[in-house]
Amino acid sequence: MTQANDPNEFNREINRRFRDLSWRVERLESSQMPARSLDQAFERIYDAIDALKDKLDALRDEMRERFNALAQKFEIVMNYITGSDTR
Repeated sequence: MTQANDPNEFNREINRRFRDLSWRVERLESSQMPARSLDQAFERIYDAIDALKDKLDALRDEMRERFNALAQKFEIVMNYITGSDTR
C-alpha cells in the first residue's frame, strides 16, 4: 500500500500556492493604471474632442458665409452675362 501524503505537506503546498497567487495579484494591481488617472486621461481626451468640434463648427460657419457670398457674386455675373435682371 502507498502511504497517504503528510497533512503538513499538503498545507504547505496550499500555502505556497496562495502566496504565489497573492504575489501575482499584487503585481497585477501595481501594474494597472489607477482609476483616477484613467478618468483624468479620458477627460483630457473629451476636452480635446470638444475643442476640435468647436473649431470644426466655426470653419463650417465660415465656409457657409463664403459660399453664400460667392453665390451672390455668381448671381450678379450671370445676370450681367444673360442680360436678365430679376430685381
